Amino acid sequence: MAKDRTSLLIIRAWIEAHPTSPLRVTIRSTTDVDAGFDSTVSLADGEAVLTVVRSWLEDIQASIVPPPA
Repeated sequence: MAKDRTSLLIIRAWIEAHPTSPLRVTIRSTTDVDAGFDSTVSLADGEAVLTVVRSWLEDIQASIVPPPA
């Protein structure tokens, strides 16, 4: 029987007193919690955050193994 895999993405966001880009975000992620976090990124742009989240979701979908026929 195949083992279930659990993925995890944690987004921590806050605002700093910066005149041009106040947003600050740290993202920690893994596609297999048994292996621990495999990525940590710090960003200051909302579109970049969306790109990281989209990529993480695509990685999860790519790792889906179809059940045996």
